Amino acid sequence: MKRIAHLLAGIAVVAGCQRTAGTAAPPVAGPYRADIVRLCDVVVQSGADQLPEGERLLAIAQWLPAHLETQDAHEFLARIQPLEGEAKAGALDAEARRVGLPGCGLAAAWRAAEPGH
Repeated sequence: MKRIAHLLAGIAVVAGCQRTAGTAAPPVAGPYRADIVRLCDVVVQSGADQLPEGERLLAIAQWLPAHLETQDAHEFLARIQPLEGEAKAGALDAEARRVGLPGCGLAAAWRAAEPGH
């Protein structure tokens, strides 16, 4: 799962660089909230949960850039990319709560992948 986190962060940076800058959206706009929902559920929505562990990264890497719709979501991923471990999972959980979600499956998966869990 740590490899998934690193791959997602790399994809976010690349995808963010490929998008054009637009006007800032409201803090919790419908499309941005939908992107955070997709991000939090990316393992399931991409179908990666149905694949062997070693094949999940590719499925997520192929699915995510095509399914995040807002520049703000790409920028959020780029901001948390340098974080690691609990800091990264906590940032994702906090953003999920900010947009009205009770938690985030991807953040929980990142925590579970940490050594000692």
